[in-house]
Amino acid sequence: MSPVLTPTLLDPIAETFELSETGLGRLFGVSRQAVGQWRERGVPSNRMTRVTTVAAICDLLGHQLKQERIPGVARRPADAYGGLSMLEMIERGREDELLNLIRRSFDWASTV
Repeated sequence: MSPVLTPTLLDPIAETFELSETGLGRLFGVSRQAVGQWRERGVPSNRMTRVTTVAAICDLLGHQLKQERIPGVARRPADAYGGLSMLEMIERGREDELLNLIRRSFDWASTV
């Protein structure tokens, strides 16, 4: 009998961006096997801030965009991100910057 895995922050990230275990690993700079271990044992404390920030990005996008559009938007390079896609920004460890840029882009009170 295989162990029952409890949901983690990885689940909404994988669902929002439509990522496989390999894709999640690439996003966080670890192997597919490491992602499996995170699912079994929890995300290591030294990675939790990064995973939490990416989960916040997913949550924000989920409230602002139609779910089915998010994976395409996340994979499309944008001038606002220096020609990178959202996923590339995260892969390069720039998730904090990305979160701030996304928040500003949906801040209807600010002027452009």
